[in-house]
Amino acid sequence: MHCISINHKNNNAKVREKYALDNEEQERFLELVRASENISGAVLLMTCNRCEIYFTGNKYSIDEAEKIFVKIKECDIDSFREVSMRYDKKSSIKHLYMVVCGLDSAVLGEVEIIRQVKTAYLFSKERNMTNSELNIVFQGALGIAKDVADSSDMTRLPISVGTLTMGAALRFCEDVEEPHILIVGASGDIGSIIMKDLSDCGKDVKIVGTSRKHRKDSIEFADTENIKWVHYDKRYEYIEWADVIISATTSPHYTFLAKNICKYVNDGRKRLFIDLAVPRDIEEEVGKISSCTLHDIDYIKELARENNDKRVNEAKKIEILVKKKSEEIEKVLIFRDFVENNESKMEYLKNKDAAWLLYYLREHVDFDSFKKILYTLEDK
Repeated sequence: MHCISINHKNNNAKVREKYALDNEEQERFLELVRASENISGAVLLMTCNRCEIYFTGNKYSIDEAEKIFVKIKECDIDSFREVSMRYDKKSSIKHLYMVVCGLDSAVLGEVEIIRQVKTAYLFSKERNMTNSELNIVFQGALGIAKDVADSSDMTRLPISVGTLTMGAALRFCEDVEEPHILIVGASGDIGSIIMKDLSDCGKDVKIVGTSRKHRKDSIEFADTENIKWVHYDKRYEYIEWADVIISATTSPHYTFLAKNICKYVNDGRKRLFIDLAVPRDIEEEVGKISSCTLHDIDYIKELARENNDKRVNEAKKIEILVKKKSEEIEKVLIFRDFVENNESKMEYLKNKDAAWLLYYLREHVDFDSFKKILYTLEDK
């Protein structure tokens, strides 16, 4: 397996949004991969903090994946190579395990990434674009991530994109008796998390959530005492009402333009805009309006960095586990390849007893490896 990655470690939000693939582009990428003789399978992981391609194939597959990507994005391949990182074979497996366990996230130990990796994997699997190697690696990664999420103290600390966004919103409204918060894209993955965190925060917060799917008779979008649902098209109508405006859609278009917002913010009140989308939802000029403050996903990343120190020690323990589990997967893959490519040798070994194999290994492996084999057998 190989991986090409553009992520938050080396690139800011502007760079990441330039290379992010929307659903339609992901479909096109997989269709071109399907027609390729050099790539045998692919999984695309697109989040606000990373744009990653995991794929298998022959020695030409990396070049082929890059060419397919830049063809879809209509960008320069040299520029793409300057901002992307490449992981090959062992390093790609370990990287995926680090990612899915939250060790490579801007918010160290966040668990939202597990769902995002699972969604990305199933997106390809349902389109028959995974193979046995990708299935083994991704299923193993999701398995260890669930174990870590269930047992690690790091993942129990209440720090995620949702909670950090909630904290930023409430700090801005600390002198407001009844904070009014507008969440655009509230029915989406991130938006729904933020809405839940805000509704459970214990303060008297009034929330308006927008959704393109809003229906008056929908139980999913039923109004409550503190939550009101409106159609996305009415979003501007609630700017004047709101203290904080959070946008977290998957739309390729701006949700808010500065020229339109100016009509609703001339009452002298300060307003906070938080843009969690990649590509960005809110026009940058909004932050230049005197009464408006605009933060993007990189601001949340900075908040996360301040909190990550609390998780570092636990992360070190998980990293040791990740290394062990990724090596186990590597052994599964290499043994699988041996069995598939050496049927006659496997038949030959079936007719030999275990003692013969031990004598053979004694002559052909180094001391430390042979000692481990013997110690392992002593435990049986």
